[in-house]
Amino acid sequence: MDCIFAEYIKFVDNFLVSYYKILLDNKYDKNMVRPFIDRFIEVRYYNKYSVKEESFTERLNKELNNVAHKLLGSHDSESKKELIKNIFALFSYLLFIDGCSHFSDLSVLLKTMFNDNNISLKYTGEAKKKATSLVREYISKKVDFFKLFNSGEFYLKGKKLEEHLYSIDLGQRCNLPKLYSDYAIKAAYDSEVVYENRLYLAVIMLSSKILSEVIALNFDNNYIIPFPVSLFGKAKKMGKFLRAIDDDMILDKVSLKFTYKEYKDNKKNINALITEGYSISLELDDSYTTDFDNLFLFSYVLVRKDASYHDIIINNKDAIKTKVVEV
Repeated sequence: MDCIFAEYIKFVDNFLVSYYKILLDNKYDKNMVRPFIDRFIEVRYYNKYSVKEESFTERLNKELNNVAHKLLGSHDSESKKELIKNIFALFSYLLFIDGCSHFSDLSVLLKTMFNDNNISLKYTGEAKKKATSLVREYISKKVDFFKLFNSGEFYLKGKKLEEHLYSIDLGQRCNLPKLYSDYAIKAAYDSEVVYENRLYLAVIMLSSKILSEVIALNFDNNYIIPFPVSLFGKAKKMGKFLRAIDDDMILDKVSLKFTYKEYKDNKKNINALITEGYSISLELDDSYTTDFDNLFLFSYVLVRKDASYHDIIINNKDAIKTKVVEV
């Protein structure tokens, strides 16, 4: 499976294009519409152009207004200017349709849009019907999308490491036969193939979680998840794992974790991941020998509070030049 965040963005993009094709009808102009859609997605889903002191809807409106002003300045035709103003005005309703602002009744919202005096478009009865159907289907599919990733048997286990930073693993609620001992169950659960599959499922579910947070306008949380080093010898399976997080927002929120021993044994492969732009976390273990040289490469360095080298690491945070987290 490719990254579900990226797939969801395609779904949103397709909806936005269809929305404008229906409402603009024969006035639809890709060159006028595309800049608005791109900026909407950049701000709405990737939190770009962040300004802390403005509310999210104010910031989004401001950025779309900037797009409108730029396009208006590039066209002298009155018909083009009118089209740009209409495209911008229609986006105010998308803030509600896409969950940035609350509304109580969709029928009332759409009726208001169809009768908005600030929009000079005239809609046929067929266009109103198509637009209404499109919006209802879009909202319904958004709900159905997340049902695909609800599992009664598996769940994400999150441990808070510090504010807005969590370590993640996959928990299971499977009812296994009593004839298997807890030891046998754990051994099977931690076996190489099961471990690989379990963490692949975990990144899929984590991507869904991040997407749901983004939709709720929560861009604060970051996550650390183990990466199975056995995948370095399985190119096809490793590619599948990495494709599951291949989106800028997911890559910004998810850090792949290796122990210090795993890093020593797989240094070339892990450094290659860093070079390719993946966030990598390093969990120091008993094989660590207070070598600071490569620690700056990692997004997070995880240090056990009871480790013999704990004080040395904590006292040299500035020299390490990366985020040190006590676990």
